Amino acid sequence: MTRTPRSATKKKATYYENSDSEEITEFRPSPPPPKRQRKTPTKKQAAAQAPVEETVGETASGATEDAVQAPAGEVVEAVAAGAAEEPAKPLPKYLEAETKIAVEAVLTASRLCQSVFKALVSEETLTKSDKSPVTVADFGAQSLVNVLLNRHFPTDPIVGEEDSKDLHADTALRTRVLDLVNGVHDQEMSADEMCKYIDLGNYAGGSKGRFWTLDPIDGTKGFLRGEQYAVCLALVVDGKVELGVLGCPNLPVNLAEPEGERGCLFVATRGGGAFQRTFSSDILTKISVTDVKKASETVFCESVEAGHSSQSDAAQIASLLGITGESVRMDSQCKYGIVSRGSAGIYLRVPVSETYEEKIWDHAGGMLIVEEAGGVVTDIDGKHLDFSVGRTLKNNKGVVAAGKHIHAEVLSAVKAVLKREEPKL
Repeated sequence: MTRTPRSATKKKATYYENSDSEEITEFRPSPPPPKRQRKTPTKKQAAAQAPVEETVGETASGATEDAVQAPAGEVVEAVAAGAAEEPAKPLPKYLEAETKIAVEAVLTASRLCQSVFKALVSEETLTKSDKSPVTVADFGAQSLVNVLLNRHFPTDPIVGEEDSKDLHADTALRTRVLDLVNGVHDQEMSADEMCKYIDLGNYAGGSKGRFWTLDPIDGTKGFLRGEQYAVCLALVVDGKVELGVLGCPNLPVNLAEPEGERGCLFVATRGGGAFQRTFSSDILTKISVTDVKKASETVFCESVEAGHSSQSDAAQIASLLGITGESVRMDSQCKYGIVSRGSAGIYLRVPVSETYEEKIWDHAGGMLIVEEAGGVVTDIDGKHLDFSVGRTLKNNKGVVAAGKHIHAEVLSAVKAVLKREEPKL
Protein backbone atom coordinates (compact mmCIF):
# COMPACT_ATOMS: atom_id res chain seq x y z
CA MET A 1 0.00 0.00 0.00
CA THR A 2 1.37 3.38 -0.98
CA ARG A 3 1.57 5.95 1.87
CA THR A 4 0.84 9.61 1.38
CA PRO A 5 3.88 11.66 2.55
CA ARG A 6 3.35 13.83 5.62
CA SER A 7 3.17 17.60 5.11
CA ALA A 8 6.32 19.52 5.92
CA THR A 9 6.26 21.37 9.24
CA LYS A 10 5.78 25.12 8.82
CA LYS A 11 8.94 26.99 9.81
CA LYS A 12 10.30 30.48 9.30
CA ALA A 13 13.45 31.53 7.43
CA THR A 14 15.14 34.63 8.81
CA TYR A 15 16.20 37.41 6.45
CA TYR A 16 18.59 40.27 7.20
CA GLU A 17 18.39 43.52 5.36
CA ASN A 18 20.90 46.34 5.86
CA SER A 19 18.48 47.32 8.63
CA ASP A 20 16.65 44.73 10.75
CA SER A 21 13.74 47.13 11.28
CA GLU A 22 11.64 45.83 8.34
CA GLU A 23 8.92 43.23 8.89
CA ILE A 24 9.76 39.78 7.45
CA THR A 25 7.16 37.57 5.66
CA GLU A 26 6.77 33.88 6.35
CA PHE A 27 8.66 31.52 4.08
CA ARG A 28 7.30 28.04 3.34
CA PRO A 29 9.99 25.55 2.34
CA SER A 30 9.18 23.09 -0.44
CA PRO A 31 7.71 19.77 0.69
CA PRO A 32 10.15 16.90 1.02
CA PRO A 33 10.54 14.46 -1.88
CA PRO A 34 8.56 11.21 -1.69
CA LYS A 35 10.17 8.50 0.38
CA ARG A 36 12.37 6.30 -1.75
CA GLN A 37 10.56 3.22 -3.04
CA ARG A 38 13.50 1.63 -4.77
CA LYS A 39 17.27 1.79 -4.91
CA THR A 40 17.37 3.60 -8.22
CA PRO A 41 16.06 7.16 -7.66
CA THR A 42 13.42 8.56 -9.92
CA LYS A 43 14.04 11.76 -11.87
CA LYS A 44 11.92 13.68 -9.36
CA GLN A 45 13.95 12.34 -6.42
CA ALA A 46 17.23 13.07 -8.18
CA ALA A 47 16.10 16.63 -8.76
CA ALA A 48 15.19 17.01 -5.07
CA GLN A 49 18.71 15.91 -4.10
CA ALA A 50 20.40 18.34 -6.49
CA PRO A 51 22.55 21.26 -5.17
CA VAL A 52 20.76 24.19 -3.56
CA GLU A 53 19.38 26.67 -6.06
CA GLU A 54 18.78 30.38 -5.79
CA THR A 55 15.20 31.64 -6.00
CA VAL A 56 13.69 35.06 -5.75
CA GLY A 57 11.67 35.96 -2.67
CA GLU A 58 9.81 39.11 -1.69
CA THR A 59 10.24 41.17 1.46
CA ALA A 60 7.48 42.83 3.42
CA SER A 61 8.32 46.10 1.72
CA GLY A 62 7.68 44.59 -1.69
CA ALA A 63 11.31 44.65 -2.87
CA THR A 64 12.63 41.43 -4.35
CA GLU A 65 15.78 39.80 -3.04
CA ASP A 66 17.75 36.62 -3.63
CA ALA A 67 16.71 33.85 -1.22
CA VAL A 68 18.20 30.41 -0.80
CA GLN A 69 15.95 27.33 -1.21
CA ALA A 70 16.86 24.81 1.48
CA PRO A 71 16.85 21.06 1.09
CA ALA A 72 13.62 19.56 2.36
CA GLY A 73 12.96 19.87 6.07
CA GLU A 74 15.74 22.46 6.72
CA VAL A 75 15.56 26.18 7.48
CA VAL A 76 18.29 28.60 6.32
CA GLU A 77 19.28 32.19 7.07
CA ALA A 78 19.44 34.27 3.91
CA VAL A 79 21.23 37.63 3.51
CA ALA A 80 20.04 40.49 1.32
CA ALA A 81 21.39 40.38 -2.21
CA GLY A 82 25.00 41.51 -2.51
CA ALA A 83 25.61 41.66 1.27
CA ALA A 84 27.06 38.16 1.45
CA GLU A 85 29.80 39.10 -1.00
CA GLU A 86 31.02 42.11 1.05
CA PRO A 87 34.19 41.32 3.03
CA ALA A 88 33.94 41.67 6.79
CA LYS A 89 35.24 44.99 8.05
CA PRO A 90 38.37 44.57 10.20
CA LEU A 91 38.09 45.56 13.81
CA PRO A 92 39.67 48.97 14.50
CA LYS A 93 43.23 48.79 15.79
CA TYR A 94 43.98 49.96 19.30
CA LEU A 95 44.01 53.79 19.36
CA GLU A 96 43.74 53.86 15.57
CA ALA A 97 42.06 57.27 15.43
CA GLU A 98 44.45 58.75 18.01
CA THR A 99 47.46 57.41 16.12
CA LYS A 100 46.29 58.91 12.83
CA ILE A 101 45.78 62.37 14.33
CA ALA A 102 49.01 62.21 16.36
CA VAL A 103 51.04 61.38 13.24
CA GLU A 104 49.36 64.21 11.31
CA ALA A 105 50.00 66.66 14.15
CA VAL A 106 53.66 65.71 14.55
CA LEU A 107 54.36 65.86 10.82
CA THR A 108 52.64 69.25 10.53
CA ALA A 109 54.62 70.66 13.45
CA SER A 110 57.86 69.15 12.13
CA ARG A 111 57.42 70.80 8.77
CA LEU A 112 56.65 74.10 10.46
CA CYS A 113 59.94 73.81 12.36
CA GLN A 114 61.79 73.07 9.13
CA SER A 115 60.33 76.17 7.50
CA VAL A 116 61.29 78.30 10.52
CA PHE A 117 64.87 77.07 10.35
CA LYS A 118 65.15 77.84 6.66
CA ALA A 119 63.50 81.25 6.95
CA LEU A 120 65.01 82.51 10.23
CA VAL A 121 68.03 80.54 11.39
CA SER A 122 69.76 80.33 8.03
CA GLU A 123 69.02 83.94 7.10
CA GLU A 124 69.33 85.81 10.40
CA THR A 125 72.60 86.52 12.16
CA LEU A 126 72.22 85.03 15.63
CA THR A 127 74.16 85.89 18.71
CA LYS A 128 74.97 83.00 21.05
CA SER A 129 72.15 84.02 23.36
CA ASP A 130 69.58 84.74 20.64
CA LYS A 131 67.00 81.97 20.75
CA SER A 132 64.19 83.84 19.01
CA PRO A 133 63.85 81.42 16.04
CA VAL A 134 63.46 78.39 18.29
CA THR A 135 61.01 80.35 20.45
CA VAL A 136 58.91 81.13 17.39
CA ALA A 137 59.01 77.49 16.31
CA ASP A 138 58.21 76.24 19.84
CA PHE A 139 55.08 78.36 20.14
CA GLY A 140 53.99 77.72 16.57
CA ALA A 141 54.42 73.96 16.80
CA GLN A 142 52.57 73.73 20.12
CA SER A 143 49.70 75.81 18.76
CA LEU A 144 49.29 73.61 15.67
CA VAL A 145 49.45 70.32 17.58
CA ASN A 146 46.99 71.52 20.22
CA VAL A 147 44.53 72.73 17.57
CA LEU A 148 44.41 69.26 16.00
CA LEU A 149 44.16 67.44 19.32
CA ASN A 150 41.41 69.74 20.56
CA ARG A 151 39.46 69.45 17.30
CA HIS A 152 39.39 65.64 17.36
CA PHE A 153 39.57 64.90 21.11
CA PRO A 154 38.05 67.98 22.77
CA THR A 155 37.79 66.42 26.24
CA ASP A 156 41.45 65.35 26.40
CA PRO A 157 43.70 67.66 28.44
CA ILE A 158 47.28 68.36 27.34
CA VAL A 159 50.55 68.62 29.26
CA GLY A 160 52.71 70.91 27.13
CA GLU A 161 56.06 72.57 27.69
CA GLU A 162 55.05 76.10 26.66
CA ASP A 163 52.50 78.70 27.79
CA SER A 164 51.59 82.03 26.19
CA LYS A 165 52.71 84.51 28.86
CA ASP A 166 55.80 85.54 26.88
CA LEU A 167 53.63 86.17 23.83
CA HIS A 168 51.34 88.49 25.80
CA ALA A 169 54.40 90.46 26.91
CA ASP A 170 56.01 90.70 23.46
CA THR A 171 53.74 91.97 20.68
CA ALA A 172 56.39 91.59 17.97
CA LEU A 173 57.06 87.97 18.92
CA ARG A 174 53.33 87.22 19.05
CA THR A 175 52.88 88.66 15.56
CA ARG A 176 55.76 86.56 14.16
CA VAL A 177 54.32 83.37 15.64
CA LEU A 178 50.80 84.18 14.44
CA ASP A 179 51.96 84.85 10.88
CA LEU A 180 53.83 81.56 10.90
CA VAL A 181 50.88 79.55 12.25
CA ASN A 182 48.36 81.09 9.83
CA GLY A 183 50.70 80.32 6.97
CA VAL A 184 50.43 76.61 7.82
CA HIS A 185 47.07 76.15 9.55
CA ASP A 186 44.00 75.38 7.41
CA GLN A 187 41.86 77.98 9.20
CA GLU A 188 43.12 81.45 10.02
CA MET A 189 43.04 82.30 13.72
CA SER A 190 43.40 85.44 15.79
CA ALA A 191 46.21 86.11 18.24
CA ASP A 192 43.87 85.41 21.16
CA GLU A 193 42.76 82.12 19.66
CA MET A 194 46.36 81.08 19.09
CA CYS A 195 47.29 81.86 22.70
CA LYS A 196 44.24 79.95 23.91
CA TYR A 197 45.37 76.85 22.04
CA ILE A 198 48.93 77.16 23.34
CA ASP A 199 47.59 77.39 26.91
CA LEU A 200 45.66 74.14 26.52
CA GLY A 201 49.02 72.61 27.48
CA ASN A 202 48.72 73.76 31.10
CA TYR A 203 47.25 70.51 32.45
CA ALA A 204 48.91 69.18 35.61
CA GLY A 205 48.91 65.49 34.65
CA GLY A 206 48.08 62.69 37.08
CA SER A 207 47.19 59.03 37.52
CA LYS A 208 43.57 58.99 36.32
CA GLY A 209 42.05 59.40 32.90
CA ARG A 210 43.83 60.20 29.66
CA PHE A 211 45.91 63.15 28.59
CA TRP A 212 48.44 64.07 25.92
CA THR A 213 51.96 65.28 26.64
CA LEU A 214 53.84 67.38 24.09
CA ASP A 215 57.32 68.78 23.60
CA PRO A 216 57.01 70.95 20.47
CA ILE A 217 60.80 71.13 20.03
CA ASP A 218 62.89 68.74 22.09
CA GLY A 219 66.52 69.73 21.58
CA THR A 220 66.42 73.49 21.10
CA LYS A 221 70.19 73.81 20.79
CA GLY A 222 70.26 71.04 18.24
CA PHE A 223 67.59 72.91 16.29
CA LEU A 224 69.67 76.11 16.28
CA ARG A 225 72.78 74.19 15.17
CA GLY A 226 70.85 72.53 12.34
CA GLU A 227 71.40 69.16 14.01
CA GLN A 228 69.05 66.83 15.87
CA TYR A 229 65.75 67.86 17.44
CA ALA A 230 62.34 66.21 17.69
CA VAL A 231 58.64 66.95 17.95
CA CYS A 232 57.43 64.58 20.66
CA LEU A 233 53.83 63.59 21.40
CA ALA A 234 52.43 60.86 23.63
CA LEU A 235 49.08 59.75 25.02
CA VAL A 236 48.98 58.72 28.68
CA VAL A 237 46.04 56.70 30.05
CA ASP A 238 45.71 56.12 33.80
CA GLY A 239 49.38 56.89 34.30
CA LYS A 240 50.70 54.62 31.52
CA VAL A 241 51.98 55.72 28.13
CA GLU A 242 49.79 54.06 25.49
CA LEU A 243 50.83 55.90 22.29
CA GLY A 244 54.05 57.60 21.30
CA VAL A 245 55.04 59.54 18.16
CA LEU A 246 58.41 61.17 17.49
CA GLY A 247 59.11 63.38 14.49
CA CYS A 248 62.85 63.77 13.84
CA PRO A 249 63.26 66.11 10.82
CA ASN A 250 67.08 65.99 10.62
CA LEU A 251 67.70 62.36 11.59
CA PRO A 252 69.32 60.33 8.79
CA VAL A 253 67.28 57.34 7.72
CA ASN A 254 70.58 55.44 7.88
CA LEU A 255 73.17 56.70 10.38
CA ALA A 256 75.91 55.17 8.25
CA GLU A 257 74.89 57.58 5.48
CA PRO A 258 74.69 60.99 7.22
CA GLU A 259 74.42 62.81 3.91
CA GLY A 260 71.60 60.58 2.69
CA GLU A 261 67.86 60.97 3.17
CA ARG A 262 66.78 62.68 6.39
CA GLY A 263 63.51 62.89 8.24
CA CYS A 264 62.27 59.96 10.35
CA LEU A 265 59.00 59.43 12.17
CA PHE A 266 58.68 56.79 14.91
CA VAL A 267 55.34 55.53 16.21
CA ALA A 268 54.22 52.89 18.72
CA THR A 269 51.10 51.82 20.58
CA ARG A 270 51.19 49.63 23.66
CA GLY A 271 51.11 46.01 22.56
CA GLY A 272 51.22 46.97 18.88
CA GLY A 273 54.96 47.11 18.19
CA ALA A 274 57.16 50.00 17.07
CA PHE A 275 57.47 51.35 13.55
CA GLN A 276 59.46 53.87 11.53
CA ARG A 277 58.67 55.76 8.35
CA THR A 278 60.34 58.56 6.47
CA PHE A 279 58.87 62.03 6.05
CA SER A 280 58.62 61.38 2.31
CA SER A 281 56.67 58.11 2.53
CA ASP A 282 53.74 56.84 4.57
CA ILE A 283 54.99 53.23 4.53
CA LEU A 284 55.64 52.01 8.07
CA THR A 285 58.48 49.56 8.71
CA LYS A 286 58.56 47.52 11.89
CA ILE A 287 61.71 48.10 13.94
CA SER A 288 63.47 46.33 16.78
CA VAL A 289 66.31 46.97 19.18
CA THR A 290 69.68 45.28 18.86
CA ASP A 291 69.78 41.59 19.76
CA VAL A 292 73.42 41.53 20.93
CA LYS A 293 74.03 39.50 24.08
CA LYS A 294 76.93 41.58 25.46
CA ALA A 295 77.05 45.33 25.97
CA SER A 296 80.62 45.43 24.66
CA GLU A 297 79.29 44.53 21.22
CA THR A 298 77.31 47.75 20.78
CA VAL A 299 77.59 51.53 21.20
CA PHE A 300 75.78 53.90 23.50
CA CYS A 301 74.33 57.33 22.91
CA GLU A 302 74.05 60.31 25.21
CA SER A 303 73.20 64.01 25.21
CA VAL A 304 75.40 66.55 23.48
CA GLU A 305 75.03 68.96 26.39
CA ALA A 306 77.01 68.01 29.50
CA GLY A 307 74.46 69.88 31.58
CA HIS A 308 71.80 67.29 30.68
CA SER A 309 73.74 64.13 31.53
CA SER A 310 77.06 63.40 33.23
CA GLN A 311 79.41 62.54 30.39
CA SER A 312 82.28 61.66 32.72
CA ASP A 313 80.14 59.06 34.53
CA ALA A 314 78.91 57.72 31.20
CA ALA A 315 82.51 57.26 30.03
CA GLN A 316 83.31 55.24 33.16
CA ILE A 317 80.22 53.10 32.64
CA ALA A 318 81.21 52.43 29.02
CA SER A 319 84.73 51.48 30.11
CA LEU A 320 83.37 49.07 32.72
CA LEU A 321 81.20 47.45 30.06
CA GLY A 322 84.14 47.06 27.68
CA ILE A 323 82.69 49.47 25.11
CA THR A 324 85.63 50.92 23.20
CA GLY A 325 83.86 52.87 20.47
CA GLU A 326 82.98 56.54 20.83
CA SER A 327 79.53 57.41 22.08
CA VAL A 328 76.90 58.77 19.71
CA ARG A 329 76.04 62.24 20.99
CA MET A 330 72.85 63.89 19.83
CA ASP A 331 70.13 66.11 21.22
CA SER A 332 66.51 65.22 21.91
CA GLN A 333 64.49 62.01 21.92
CA CYS A 334 66.14 61.08 18.64
CA LYS A 335 68.33 58.97 20.94
CA TYR A 336 65.33 56.81 21.79
CA GLY A 337 64.66 56.53 18.07
CA ILE A 338 68.08 55.19 17.12
CA VAL A 339 68.02 52.71 20.03
CA SER A 340 64.57 51.46 18.97
CA ARG A 341 65.79 50.68 15.45
CA GLY A 342 69.10 49.14 16.56
CA SER A 343 71.43 51.91 15.36
CA ALA A 344 72.71 52.12 18.94
CA GLY A 345 72.31 49.64 21.78
CA ILE A 346 72.21 51.85 24.87
CA TYR A 347 70.92 55.28 25.87
CA LEU A 348 72.21 56.69 29.15
CA ARG A 349 70.94 59.80 30.88
CA VAL A 350 73.03 60.01 34.03
CA PRO A 351 71.79 62.57 36.58
CA VAL A 352 73.90 65.68 37.10
CA SER A 353 71.92 66.70 40.18
CA GLU A 354 70.10 64.87 42.95
CA THR A 355 67.32 67.45 42.88
CA TYR A 356 66.66 67.61 39.14
CA GLU A 357 63.36 66.08 37.99
CA GLU A 358 62.99 64.92 34.40
CA LYS A 359 59.97 66.28 32.51
CA ILE A 360 57.44 63.73 31.30
CA TRP A 361 57.33 65.21 27.77
CA ASP A 362 61.07 64.54 27.40
CA HIS A 363 60.65 60.77 27.73
CA ALA A 364 57.04 59.54 27.31
CA GLY A 365 56.96 58.84 23.58
CA GLY A 366 60.55 57.65 23.30
CA MET A 367 60.24 55.25 26.23
CA LEU A 368 57.22 53.47 24.73
CA ILE A 369 58.81 53.25 21.29
CA VAL A 370 61.92 51.53 22.71
CA GLU A 371 59.83 49.16 24.82
CA GLU A 372 57.59 48.22 21.89
CA ALA A 373 60.72 47.61 19.81
CA GLY A 374 61.76 44.99 22.37
CA GLY A 375 63.95 47.09 24.65
CA VAL A 376 63.86 47.85 28.36
CA VAL A 377 63.70 51.36 29.86
CA THR A 378 64.20 52.09 33.56
CA ASP A 379 65.75 54.74 35.76
CA ILE A 380 69.21 54.25 37.29
CA ASP A 381 67.65 52.33 40.19
CA GLY A 382 65.96 49.84 37.90
CA LYS A 383 62.47 51.27 38.39
CA HIS A 384 60.06 51.81 35.52
CA LEU A 385 59.45 55.43 34.61
CA ASP A 386 56.37 56.73 36.43
CA PHE A 387 54.16 59.09 34.39
CA SER A 388 51.34 59.17 36.95
CA VAL A 389 52.64 61.81 39.37
CA GLY A 390 52.30 65.06 37.45
CA ARG A 391 54.40 66.97 34.94
CA THR A 392 57.74 65.49 36.08
CA LEU A 393 59.21 62.05 36.77
CA LYS A 394 59.64 62.90 40.43
CA ASN A 395 59.80 59.22 41.43
CA ASN A 396 62.72 58.49 39.09
CA LYS A 397 66.36 59.45 38.61
CA GLY A 398 68.04 59.29 35.24
CA VAL A 399 67.31 56.89 32.37
CA VAL A 400 68.82 53.60 31.21
CA ALA A 401 67.45 52.29 27.90
CA ALA A 402 68.92 49.21 26.25
CA GLY A 403 68.19 45.97 24.44
CA LYS A 404 66.52 43.36 26.61
CA HIS A 405 69.55 41.04 26.56
CA ILE A 406 71.97 43.65 27.87
CA HIS A 407 69.87 45.96 30.04
CA ALA A 408 70.67 44.13 33.30
CA GLU A 409 74.40 44.24 32.52
CA VAL A 410 74.25 47.97 31.72
CA LEU A 411 72.23 48.72 34.84
CA SER A 412 74.75 46.89 37.04
CA ALA A 413 77.56 48.97 35.58
CA VAL A 414 75.58 52.16 36.21
CA LYS A 415 75.09 51.09 39.84
CA ALA A 416 78.78 50.38 40.28
CA VAL A 417 79.92 53.72 38.90
CA LEU A 418 77.29 55.76 40.72
CA LYS A 419 77.74 53.70 43.90
CA ARG A 420 74.07 52.86 44.23
CA GLU A 421 72.57 49.59 45.45
CA GLU A 422 72.51 46.77 42.94
CA PRO A 423 69.15 46.28 41.23
CA LYS A 424 67.01 43.30 42.19
CA LEU A 425 66.81 41.25 39.00
